[in-house]
Amino acid sequence: MKTIIITGSNSGIGKEAALILANEGHTIIMLCRDSEKSVQAHQEIVAQSGNEQVFLIPVDLSSPDSIRSAVEKVKTDFPAIDVLVNNAGLYKVKRGETADGIEMNFAVNFLAPFMLSQLLLENIEASGNGRIINVVSELYKNGAINFDDLMVTTKYKAGDAYANAKMATVLYTSQLASETKDKKITVNALHPGVLATGAFRDYPKLLVKGLNLFLEKPEKGGERIAYLATSDDVAGVSGKYFYKREERELSIPEQEKEKTEQLMQVANELTNTASLKH
Repeated sequence: MKTIIITGSNSGIGKEAALILANEGHTIIMLCRDSEKSVQAHQEIVAQSGNEQVFLIPVDLSSPDSIRSAVEKVKTDFPAIDVLVNNAGLYKVKRGETADGIEMNFAVNFLAPFMLSQLLLENIEASGNGRIINVVSELYKNGAINFDDLMVTTKYKAGDAYANAKMATVLYTSQLASETKDKKITVNALHPGVLATGAFRDYPKLLVKGLNLFLEKPEKGGERIAYLATSDDVAGVSGKYFYKREERELSIPEQEKEKTEQLMQVANELTNTASLKH
């Protein structure tokens, strides 16, 4: 049985993955917003799975301080982490900023997975067979890193900001996979499918309802996360892109790949993790 962290597991595919894995008897750590919805999701997963080893740790993924606080709680209670699933994400129709002035897509979709992975790396290594899964989107292929306007302060377009953040996460996935190849840790990106989830909650409800008629159910995404988290089929596979369950190479243009080092420096500075050495 594994100890598995899933961010954003109070709804959508994260909740479905948590339920599937709880049903299998794994220990689940739900990193979710501090809300009644999260408490209710936690209670539902425990009740439906009959698994008491499901724990809710509140976190605001747009806040580095909140992430550090949640990580300290995790480290205190769970010295070894088998799987970290960076699932939580958002799609902001209108530009928003965190309290620290970071564009919201960049903060939640990239900096949060970056920070959690960096801070928990030793615990993941301690498991002896750790896995990091970064949930992205096929849209990452439309993304680009623009250091002249990283926070998209001019000509904000939701699709571009989202794709850019996912490209940043893919660059980090590739970099971390390279750094951990001798540490018995695998790092992969997952496109779980185009699913009816809360990621597009900023859109008008009627539009979302119409869209959901044509999208796959969240259960499918949950199954794909669970597969990557526990299947022996992917043991030892690292630095790859899974399109649903199909293993592919990460598709990164050379001009974006060359930005990796600078992007990591920026991420370290913005999250104050520059002092970490692994």
